[in-house]
Amino acid sequence: MKNTHILALSAAIAAISAGASADNHKFEVRADVGRTFFEDPLEDANTFGLGFGYVLDENWTLEAVASQYSTETQDDNVDVDGTQYRLDALYNINTESLWRPYVAFGVGDQKREVDSEDWSERDTLVNLGAGVKRNLGGNWEFRTDVRAFNSLDNEYTDLALNAGISYLFGGSPAPVKVAPAPEPEKDSDGDGVLDSKDQCPDTPKTHKVDAVGCSLKLTETVAIELNITFDTAKSIIKPEFEGEVSKLATFMNQYADTVVSVEGHTDSQGSDAYNQKLSQSRADAVKAALITKYGIGADRVKAIGYGEAKPVADNATAAGREQNRRVMGQVSTAVTKTETK
Repeated sequence: MKNTHILALSAAIAAISAGASADNHKFEVRADVGRTFFEDPLEDANTFGLGFGYVLDENWTLEAVASQYSTETQDDNVDVDGTQYRLDALYNINTESLWRPYVAFGVGDQKREVDSEDWSERDTLVNLGAGVKRNLGGNWEFRTDVRAFNSLDNEYTDLALNAGISYLFGGSPAPVKVAPAPEPEKDSDGDGVLDSKDQCPDTPKTHKVDAVGCSLKLTETVAIELNITFDTAKSIIKPEFEGEVSKLATFMNQYADTVVSVEGHTDSQGSDAYNQKLSQSRADAVKAALITKYGIGADRVKAIGYGEAKPVADNATAAGREQNRRVMGQVSTAVTKTETK
């Protein structure tokens, strides 16, 4: 088989090849093998070819192709060598799949020779075909197609199946897309938490905040106690204890959800029944002062007399008895405060 022309074409292509982006190439060089099924009385033959392509745009490619085959006649087994040179146009169909289909058509020259008889003939071939391409990664591409070759001179049509590998090169590298620099994130309310994470916008700058920009809350218990004493057998609030009752009223007005239970007590002098009545009168006196003088709601004050049942000191002494003649009360509530810087 004569392969001088194909070797020369191969050398020329190798000399100008240079790597480039497969997505933005201008040239293609291809080597393929195939099988041709002849209509005239020749044995089917394997073919070998090289091609050089020029990319016009994303759809169109022009190709110069040279191929050779060796076969023999079916009747008398005479060796026949064939050489083809052709110019093809490929239309590449855009698709999102891995396999990219194309259609092809072209025209070329074929020469058949019989060396033993010093015989040759030439004819003009037109071809039409279809195939698919698949990128193999980098600059390499697999390609296969089926072609029909029709002789304009001798009126026969051959069918060929081909598969090959292409190397893609040339052209300018694909432009690198530079993402615009993101705008710096803002902290609109100045609390130290960026707006993208701030779940509580417009927090006062004086507040301490948590990881999501919300004011830190501190819950604490506040309380006040009342402990006033009374003269023997009396249930009148002594002037020196008016200030204590006023403090209790102020606390309850400040914390409107509070309720107080004032407890009246006596010393052990007198009968149990008398002391029970006296202790209740002392508790009722404090309740009345809270309601009438300081405006505390009646439903927020309870008055309970315990008589002499709960002494806090020794009734055998005057000082102890004075401590036992008392009214006591305690109020507490949970208060949530915002922490500040």
